[in-house]
Amino acid sequence: MNDDLTDVGEDAEPNAAEVDLSSPGARLRAERLRQGFDEEDIADKLHITRHYLRAIEEDAYDKLPGVVFARGYVRNYCLLLEMQTEPLMTLFEGLVEIAKKEKEAESVPRSRLTRADRNQRWLSLSLFVSVVLFVILWFING
Repeated sequence: MNDDLTDVGEDAEPNAAEVDLSSPGARLRAERLRQGFDEEDIADKLHITRHYLRAIEEDAYDKLPGVVFARGYVRNYCLLLEMQTEPLMTLFEGLVEIAKKEKEAESVPRSRLTRADRNQRWLSLSLFVSVVLFVILWFING
């Protein structure tokens, strides 16, 4: 697994440092590898699945049961590896905020009409048709 960080050659160190500065998951993964733990060790100690551990290390927090759980998993992972939690949690919160804004931007409503608006349209149309029929019948019988 350590090959992922050093596979690039001379440029491996600066690239790894750049990723680590912006990614809580990459920092946790690098520290886990530095300390010699494998995924199963950490997953067992955190009482989570390896799937969740990979999601944390890949910053794929949408694969976790929710932001509250993700926050707890990341904090506990930091504590387990004896890392400072505040810088990493600040990065985590930033990523969560960005994801939240992206999700809000994507969730533009298809129709701006609410159910009450649609019902009001039908009520207005029904009232109009009734009035027109009443006027027609009044002229016919009048």
